[in-house]
Amino acid sequence: MNRTTVEQIKERLPIDVVIGSYVKLDKAGKSYKAKCPFHNEKSPSFFVSPDRGGYYCFGCGAKGDIFSFVEQFEGLDFRGALKILAERAGVPLVYDTKADSERDRQFQLMELAAKYFEEQFAKSKEAQEYVKSRGLSEDSRRDFRVGWAPDGWRNLANTLKLKGWSDAMMEKVGLVKKKEEADKVESGDRGLSERSVSGASSAGHERTSLPASSNSSTNNHYDRFRGRIMFPITDSSGRVIAFTGRILKDDGKSAKYLNSPDTPLYDKSMVLYGLDKAKSEIRRMGYSIFVEGQMDLIMSHQAGVKNTVAASGTALGDEAVNEQGIVSNLGLVRRLSPNIIIAFDSDNAGRKAALRASGIALSLGMDVKIADIVGGKDPADLVKEDIEQWKTVLRVATPVVEFELNNVVREFADAEPASARKIPRAIIERVLPLLARIESASDQSYYVRMIADKTSIPTDAVWQDLKMVITKQKEKDVATPVAKAAGVSSIKNVSATNNSTHRIDLAERQLFGMLFLFGSNGGNDPKELVEYTENLKNIAGDTFVDRLARAEALKSDLMFEAENYFGADKTRWNLHAKELFLNFEEDVVNEGLFQAMQELRQSEKVGNMARAEEYAKKCQVLSIRKAEILKKGK
Repeated sequence: MNRTTVEQIKERLPIDVVIGSYVKLDKAGKSYKAKCPFHNEKSPSFFVSPDRGGYYCFGCGAKGDIFSFVEQFEGLDFRGALKILAERAGVPLVYDTKADSERDRQFQLMELAAKYFEEQFAKSKEAQEYVKSRGLSEDSRRDFRVGWAPDGWRNLANTLKLKGWSDAMMEKVGLVKKKEEADKVESGDRGLSERSVSGASSAGHERTSLPASSNSSTNNHYDRFRGRIMFPITDSSGRVIAFTGRILKDDGKSAKYLNSPDTPLYDKSMVLYGLDKAKSEIRRMGYSIFVEGQMDLIMSHQAGVKNTVAASGTALGDEAVNEQGIVSNLGLVRRLSPNIIIAFDSDNAGRKAALRASGIALSLGMDVKIADIVGGKDPADLVKEDIEQWKTVLRVATPVVEFELNNVVREFADAEPASARKIPRAIIERVLPLLARIESASDQSYYVRMIADKTSIPTDAVWQDLKMVITKQKEKDVATPVAKAAGVSSIKNVSATNNSTHRIDLAERQLFGMLFLFGSNGGNDPKELVEYTENLKNIAGDTFVDRLARAEALKSDLMFEAENYFGADKTRWNLHAKELFLNFEEDVVNEGLFQAMQELRQSEKVGNMARAEEYAKKCQVLSIRKAEILKKGK
């Protein structure tokens, strides 16, 4: 019997080796333990079992194998994790394109677009000269696949049309737009490349009015990117998901940078430019460097500082994991290392963006420093002039609270006595909101003394103001990022249209994948299919309809995953079904137990003892059922 791709990869990549390359593991008998990378904790509750080839966190319930770990850690779907692990294991991947889902075809389309832009770059002396003038080497340009979108309304669209791609699909992934949309004057994308983490573009608007000759009824869509240097944005596995285009000839009206819109593949708050190339170096160095634009990132990598990521073309998520369970861009970086240096441009807009980014990073429990670039330069210019100066700026980066405190003190150093009295207000408005995001009491005490020493404000007064700021922030925060970072959500809180399969537990994914495989094969025994479905219904109970709807939205992906785990031979599915049903039943019971315990605590808190007793009994019943399941599994 032929081994599946998954089996081959697992044979070559032990789970402790894979997970150990992401987090520090300590030996614990035959297993390993660590602090869970999926939620904040002080004591290790995350265990890895080489014998079982799995991991389990007793704190947040995260569990699975090497594939689900990479999915969860890097915010990928199964195919993305498969790509990463297959490359690492040296196992070739062969895809049956006939079974590709629409999402797979979208990835294919984006890859074709990236290749097109690269081909056009090779033909454009003007684009080549610009890139060369910015200091990029040809090796760097090739590594980051920098391309060129030539002028013209349908260059890319017509090329892809000849390859069989529809305007509708091109529009869906953000490569083209409708004439009605193009006829309007629209602003550039909101991203850090435009000087604000979430503010609108300050670089102008894109001029999109069409020539009269373009108004043919057969040409209702037009290239989104025209006359721009193109930077492909990739996911953590290196698949192209979006683009940023930098205008070559600035007419004073068009946006300097134009970014892909949000698409099924691309959510600006969930992606960082260059993360696929920086992640291993971030783990090795123990910190990341956060710059503002693509050129900054590429030049930093070119200088050998390869633990650099960029926010250009993206916004920052305010939480580590959103309500759909998708990991934010800073959440991904935090999992690699909690230490970050923010190195944005040195003008006022860049500094404001850096401080807002710092506030978000601090709220995620990160240790944040600011690299102070003086003279109005950006990192790309600094690297071009003097690589060693760039490295020195990073080496002397200052903790963000101290950085902003120094700014305040410097601004009021020569002020008149009347103006000097504004220092306490500036400390409250600019410094204390950053300090309030730091959880460590000893760190807070250290900075309170520093503020008092540098401003002559009494320590007690600083503490009093800090407590006031903390109270206001707590009132403002409906749900803290740390709470959501645990990633625990009920079945009702997970969107059925969510494309990220890593939020569905492994056993459930595989069982529904096999259910769809059974149903897709006309030669299967209908009675066997009915029995299989009934077994799923009995275990899932009232949640079956919701689970099925969620799985149906991911049908192609789940079938692909099941085939890669168990092969196309139906006899292999039956061999694994018994264990999977037990695992699935345990997952369902754990979900019910978690929700019942929450209700119990809430009822006790509000003094509703009758309701508390009801949920206490439910917890007892579920605990007994869980023990029975574990006994059957031995």
